[in-house]
Amino acid sequence: MREEPCLTFLNAKPGEKVLDVGCGLGYFLLLLAEKGIECHGIDISEDSVQYVHDHITPNVKTGSCFAIPYPDNTFDKVLFCEVIEHVEDDTKALKEIRRVLKPGGRIVVSTPAYEGWFTRTYLKRLGHQDGGERHVRDGYYKKELAETLKRSGFCVIGNRFSMFLLSEWIMELTKVVYMLRQRSFSAQSDLLNVQKTIPFRVLNNLLRILVPLSRLEDRLMTPVFRRGHSHIMAADKC
Repeated sequence: MREEPCLTFLNAKPGEKVLDVGCGLGYFLLLLAEKGIECHGIDISEDSVQYVHDHITPNVKTGSCFAIPYPDNTFDKVLFCEVIEHVEDDTKALKEIRRVLKPGGRIVVSTPAYEGWFTRTYLKRLGHQDGGERHVRDGYYKKELAETLKRSGFCVIGNRFSMFLLSEWIMELTKVVYMLRQRSFSAQSDLLNVQKTIPFRVLNNLLRILVPLSRLEDRLMTPVFRRGHSHIMAADKC
Protein backbone atom coordinates (compact mmCIF):
# COMPACT_ATOMS: atom_id res chain seq x y z
CA MET A 1 0.00 0.00 0.00
CA ARG A 2 3.02 2.28 0.30
CA GLU A 3 4.52 1.17 -3.02
CA GLU A 4 3.11 4.04 -5.10
CA PRO A 5 4.80 6.90 -3.18
CA CYS A 6 7.98 4.85 -2.67
CA LEU A 7 8.39 4.20 -6.38
CA THR A 8 7.44 7.78 -7.26
CA PHE A 9 10.23 9.10 -5.03
CA LEU A 10 12.62 6.45 -6.35
CA ASN A 11 11.98 7.53 -9.96
CA ALA A 12 13.95 4.58 -11.36
CA LYS A 13 14.54 4.55 -15.10
CA PRO A 14 15.58 1.82 -17.55
CA GLY A 15 19.35 1.52 -17.56
CA GLU A 16 19.64 2.25 -13.84
CA LYS A 17 20.53 -0.35 -11.21
CA VAL A 18 18.32 -0.53 -8.13
CA LEU A 19 18.95 -2.41 -4.88
CA ASP A 20 16.21 -3.37 -2.43
CA VAL A 21 17.79 -3.80 1.01
CA GLY A 22 15.60 -6.15 3.02
CA CYS A 23 13.64 -7.23 -0.04
CA GLY A 24 11.54 -9.86 1.72
CA LEU A 25 9.45 -11.80 -0.79
CA GLY A 26 10.38 -9.35 -3.53
CA TYR A 27 7.24 -7.27 -4.05
CA PHE A 28 9.17 -4.13 -4.99
CA LEU A 29 11.56 -6.17 -7.14
CA LEU A 30 8.60 -7.55 -9.08
CA LEU A 31 7.18 -4.08 -9.71
CA LEU A 32 10.57 -2.77 -10.84
CA ALA A 33 11.26 -5.77 -13.07
CA GLU A 34 7.90 -5.26 -14.79
CA LYS A 35 9.10 -1.75 -15.72
CA GLY A 36 12.33 -3.07 -17.22
CA ILE A 37 14.54 -1.86 -14.36
CA GLU A 38 17.65 -3.88 -13.46
CA CYS A 39 16.85 -4.72 -9.86
CA HIS A 40 18.80 -6.54 -7.16
CA GLY A 41 17.79 -7.60 -3.67
CA ILE A 42 19.34 -8.68 -0.41
CA ASP A 43 17.71 -10.14 2.69
CA ILE A 44 18.90 -11.85 5.85
CA SER A 45 16.32 -14.62 5.38
CA GLU A 46 17.61 -17.47 3.24
CA ASP A 47 14.02 -18.63 2.66
CA SER A 48 13.04 -15.21 1.32
CA VAL A 49 16.11 -15.09 -0.91
CA GLN A 50 15.31 -18.53 -2.32
CA TYR A 51 11.71 -17.52 -3.02
CA VAL A 52 12.79 -14.36 -4.85
CA HIS A 53 15.38 -16.31 -6.84
CA ASP A 54 12.82 -18.92 -7.89
CA HIS A 55 9.93 -16.57 -8.69
CA ILE A 56 11.20 -13.08 -9.51
CA THR A 57 14.90 -12.56 -10.26
CA PRO A 58 18.22 -14.37 -9.87
CA ASN A 59 19.76 -11.05 -8.80
CA VAL A 60 19.27 -11.68 -5.10
CA LYS A 61 21.72 -12.46 -2.30
CA THR A 62 21.69 -13.27 1.38
CA GLY A 63 23.09 -10.29 3.25
CA SER A 64 22.42 -7.61 5.85
CA CYS A 65 22.29 -3.84 5.74
CA PHE A 66 25.55 -3.78 7.73
CA ALA A 67 27.53 -5.76 5.16
CA ILE A 68 26.00 -5.34 1.71
CA PRO A 69 27.67 -7.84 -0.66
CA TYR A 70 28.38 -5.37 -3.47
CA PRO A 71 31.32 -3.06 -4.30
CA ASP A 72 31.36 0.68 -3.70
CA ASN A 73 29.37 2.92 -6.07
CA THR A 74 27.35 0.09 -7.63
CA PHE A 75 23.74 1.30 -7.58
CA ASP A 76 21.84 4.33 -8.84
CA LYS A 77 18.95 3.91 -6.40
CA VAL A 78 18.30 1.97 -3.17
CA LEU A 79 15.04 1.05 -1.44
CA PHE A 80 15.14 0.61 2.34
CA CYS A 81 11.52 -0.09 3.19
CA GLU A 82 10.20 -1.13 6.61
CA VAL A 83 13.65 -2.25 7.76
CA ILE A 84 15.30 0.62 9.63
CA GLU A 85 12.96 0.28 12.63
CA HIS A 86 14.35 -3.24 13.15
CA VAL A 87 18.00 -2.09 13.09
CA GLU A 88 20.00 -1.35 16.24
CA ASP A 89 22.47 1.07 14.61
CA ASP A 90 20.50 2.95 11.98
CA THR A 91 23.35 5.33 11.12
CA LYS A 92 25.75 2.46 10.48
CA ALA A 93 23.21 0.82 8.16
CA LEU A 94 22.61 4.04 6.22
CA LYS A 95 26.34 4.66 5.82
CA GLU A 96 26.73 1.15 4.39
CA ILE A 97 23.93 1.86 1.91
CA ARG A 98 25.63 5.13 1.02
CA ARG A 99 28.80 3.17 0.25
CA VAL A 100 27.14 1.11 -2.50
CA LEU A 101 25.33 4.11 -4.01
CA LYS A 102 26.88 5.96 -6.92
CA PRO A 103 27.67 9.67 -6.43
CA GLY A 104 24.36 11.51 -6.38
CA GLY A 105 22.48 8.22 -5.99
CA ARG A 106 19.16 8.11 -4.17
CA ILE A 107 17.80 6.24 -1.18
CA VAL A 108 14.10 5.92 -0.39
CA VAL A 109 13.31 4.97 3.20
CA SER A 110 9.93 3.97 4.54
CA THR A 111 9.35 3.34 8.23
CA PRO A 112 6.54 3.65 10.79
CA ALA A 113 5.76 7.25 11.76
CA TYR A 114 5.08 8.48 15.26
CA GLU A 115 2.64 10.82 13.55
CA GLY A 116 0.46 7.84 12.61
CA TRP A 117 -2.86 7.10 14.26
CA PHE A 118 -1.76 3.75 15.67
CA THR A 119 2.01 3.83 16.10
CA ARG A 120 1.34 1.98 19.33
CA THR A 121 -0.91 -0.69 17.86
CA TYR A 122 -3.58 -2.61 19.71
CA LEU A 123 -1.45 -5.74 19.44
CA LYS A 124 1.41 -3.97 21.20
CA ARG A 125 -0.92 -2.70 23.91
CA LEU A 126 -1.93 -6.30 24.52
CA GLY A 127 1.73 -7.25 24.93
CA HIS A 128 2.46 -8.55 21.43
CA GLN A 129 5.42 -7.24 19.45
CA ASP A 130 3.47 -6.35 16.33
CA GLY A 131 2.60 -9.88 15.35
CA GLY A 132 5.87 -11.28 16.67
CA GLU A 133 8.14 -8.88 14.79
CA ARG A 134 11.08 -7.45 16.67
CA HIS A 135 11.18 -3.67 16.52
CA VAL A 136 14.15 -1.81 17.97
CA ARG A 137 11.98 1.32 17.87
CA ASP A 138 8.28 1.87 17.20
CA GLY A 139 8.97 4.49 14.56
CA TYR A 140 10.47 7.89 13.82
CA TYR A 141 9.37 11.48 13.93
CA LYS A 142 9.84 13.28 10.62
CA LYS A 143 12.63 15.52 11.97
CA GLU A 144 14.37 12.57 13.62
CA LEU A 145 14.47 10.52 10.42
CA ALA A 146 15.71 13.49 8.39
CA GLU A 147 18.51 14.15 10.88
CA THR A 148 19.52 10.48 10.85
CA LEU A 149 19.83 10.58 7.06
CA LYS A 150 21.82 13.83 7.12
CA ARG A 151 24.15 12.40 9.77
CA SER A 152 24.78 9.45 7.45
CA GLY A 153 25.83 11.58 4.48
CA PHE A 154 22.54 12.17 2.66
CA CYS A 155 20.69 15.30 1.55
CA VAL A 156 16.93 14.93 2.08
CA ILE A 157 14.94 15.92 -1.00
CA GLY A 158 11.39 14.91 -0.12
CA ASN A 159 9.06 13.41 2.45
CA ARG A 160 5.44 12.36 2.67
CA PHE A 161 3.19 10.27 4.85
CA SER A 162 1.49 7.16 3.58
CA MET A 163 -1.07 4.65 4.81
CA PHE A 164 -3.82 6.60 6.56
CA LEU A 165 -6.46 5.08 8.84
CA LEU A 166 -7.88 2.17 6.80
CA SER A 167 -4.40 0.95 5.86
CA GLU A 168 -3.48 0.68 9.53
CA TRP A 169 -6.57 -1.42 10.23
CA ILE A 170 -5.69 -3.70 7.31
CA MET A 171 -2.20 -4.23 8.75
CA GLU A 172 -3.64 -5.05 12.16
CA LEU A 173 -6.11 -7.51 10.64
CA THR A 174 -3.34 -9.22 8.64
CA LYS A 175 -1.25 -9.69 11.77
CA VAL A 176 -4.18 -11.09 13.74
CA VAL A 177 -4.94 -13.62 10.98
CA TYR A 178 -1.26 -14.58 10.82
CA MET A 179 -1.08 -15.07 14.59
CA LEU A 180 -3.96 -17.54 14.49
CA ARG A 181 -1.43 -19.96 13.02
CA GLN A 182 2.01 -18.76 14.16
CA ARG A 183 3.06 -16.76 17.21
CA SER A 184 6.24 -15.24 15.84
CA PHE A 185 7.24 -13.45 12.67
CA SER A 186 10.92 -13.15 11.76
CA ALA A 187 10.83 -12.71 7.97
CA GLN A 188 8.33 -12.22 5.15
CA SER A 189 8.95 -15.81 4.10
CA ASP A 190 7.02 -16.85 7.24
CA LEU A 191 3.86 -15.75 5.40
CA LEU A 192 4.34 -18.69 3.05
CA ASN A 193 3.48 -20.98 5.97
CA VAL A 194 -0.02 -19.55 6.33
CA GLN A 195 -1.01 -18.44 2.83
CA LYS A 196 -3.03 -21.60 2.14
CA THR A 197 -5.03 -21.51 5.39
CA ILE A 198 -8.73 -20.65 5.28
CA PRO A 199 -8.44 -17.42 7.35
CA PHE A 200 -5.69 -16.14 5.07
CA ARG A 201 -7.69 -16.97 1.94
CA VAL A 202 -10.67 -15.08 3.37
CA LEU A 203 -8.38 -12.16 4.16
CA ASN A 204 -7.00 -12.12 0.61
CA ASN A 205 -10.52 -11.85 -0.79
CA LEU A 206 -11.27 -8.95 1.57
CA LEU A 207 -8.06 -7.21 0.55
CA ARG A 208 -9.22 -7.07 -3.08
CA ILE A 209 -11.83 -4.59 -1.88
CA LEU A 210 -10.03 -2.92 1.01
CA VAL A 211 -6.67 -2.18 -0.62
CA PRO A 212 -8.04 -0.03 -3.48
CA LEU A 213 -10.16 1.87 -0.93
CA SER A 214 -7.14 2.43 1.30
CA ARG A 215 -5.12 3.77 -1.63
CA LEU A 216 -7.87 6.25 -2.45
CA GLU A 217 -8.07 7.27 1.21
CA ASP A 218 -4.30 7.69 1.27
CA ARG A 219 -4.29 10.04 -1.73
CA LEU A 220 -7.11 12.15 -0.28
CA MET A 221 -6.35 12.26 3.44
CA THR A 222 -2.59 12.20 4.07
CA PRO A 223 -1.94 15.54 2.29
CA VAL A 224 -4.69 17.17 4.36
CA PHE A 225 -3.93 15.75 7.81
CA ARG A 226 -0.20 15.18 7.29
CA ARG A 227 -0.43 11.95 9.21
CA GLY A 228 -0.08 8.30 8.31
CA HIS A 229 1.37 5.01 9.40
CA SER A 230 4.53 5.40 7.30
CA HIS A 231 7.12 8.05 6.66
CA ILE A 232 8.46 7.86 3.12
CA MET A 233 11.60 9.94 2.78
CA ALA A 234 13.89 10.36 -0.22
CA ALA A 235 17.49 11.53 0.03
CA ASP A 236 20.43 11.80 -2.33
CA LYS A 237 24.04 10.87 -1.60
CA CYS A 238 25.82 14.14 -0.82
